[in-house]
Amino acid sequence: MQNYQVDSKKLAAYTEEIFRAAGLEENDAAAVAGLLIHADLRNVRSHGVLRTVPYVEKIRQGGASRTSTYPVVKETANTAIIDAQGGLGALAGEKGVAIAREKAQKNLMSMVVVRNSNHFGMGAHWALKLAGEDMIGFACSTTDLTMGPPGCKEPFMGNNPFAVAFKAGEKYPEFCVDMATSGVAFGKCKDFEKRGKAIPGGWMLDKNGNDTTKLEDCYMMTPMAGHKGFGIALIVELFATLLSGGVLSPDINNQDLADVPELASQCFGCINISAFRDLEEFQKSAQTYMDRLHQLPMKEGAGDAKYPGEIEYTSKQKNLEEGVVLPETLVDDLIKIGRELGADGSFLKEVKTDRQ
Repeated sequence: MQNYQVDSKKLAAYTEEIFRAAGLEENDAAAVAGLLIHADLRNVRSHGVLRTVPYVEKIRQGGASRTSTYPVVKETANTAIIDAQGGLGALAGEKGVAIAREKAQKNLMSMVVVRNSNHFGMGAHWALKLAGEDMIGFACSTTDLTMGPPGCKEPFMGNNPFAVAFKAGEKYPEFCVDMATSGVAFGKCKDFEKRGKAIPGGWMLDKNGNDTTKLEDCYMMTPMAGHKGFGIALIVELFATLLSGGVLSPDINNQDLADVPELASQCFGCINISAFRDLEEFQKSAQTYMDRLHQLPMKEGAGDAKYPGEIEYTSKQKNLEEGVVLPETLVDDLIKIGRELGADGSFLKEVKTDRQ
């Protein structure tokens, strides 16, 4: 399959143009495009511009409200509840992050929860925005029915993702744990299919609870680390859904349905590091810790030990310089949706590449 290399700024401008044409205000379109491009820069392709067409269809068909004001329905000095009113998860996230950081700057710790939302994209995007230079950021979300406890034949909750981030000194600006609570994100399986790659066994289960490598037979995902992944998914449900008063996972709508909101719940939290330690001392200690991690003896052929988020950060620097890699099937989809909305995406096929 042919791949193309696309300048990230040009791709962001094109994606933003598409969302403006779909009816979003300029700032909102930029926020959604920024979320997707950031994922592709970090090679989290399951949450990148692959999501453009589904997001546009969600807007077009009413599954993502264009009129929501994302009101704060309850608030304290350290907390807030936002009702997304069926709006885009990207826009609920922008508001949630802004409120959480402001509260933590004033009151040292904060937690903002969101109900009645849609897919919120790459968790790392939010955790890193929450962290900034001076905090520890935490973000999580429920999703539509994706998995159940080990051995179960019916899905009971989403593969509820979570992310934690902080700056570990100047050398390591993006320490970030970001993971779904399934073995892999379902979007990764979609990305593999889009790129013509075989989906490994152990990721997906069919309606009988048996392993499958065919996307069309996937009924649910396997939880990471068995019962441990299931338990962490329930913790996400606690923070995102039970605290916000949102829709329980078994009752969330399928995110692929374009005419109804997913009704996911989210949580955004900040810990101001200065509440515990001098910021410079904290980052110096964190940087020393990562240095020592890199010095660990490794088995032959294993490469260097890497901190969480290092591979993605390295990919981000490379893709900022060389461009984002998109498969032809995805490029065709982006050109087609752009054409429907009056945007010219022909530039996406200007540079062929052997990069994967």
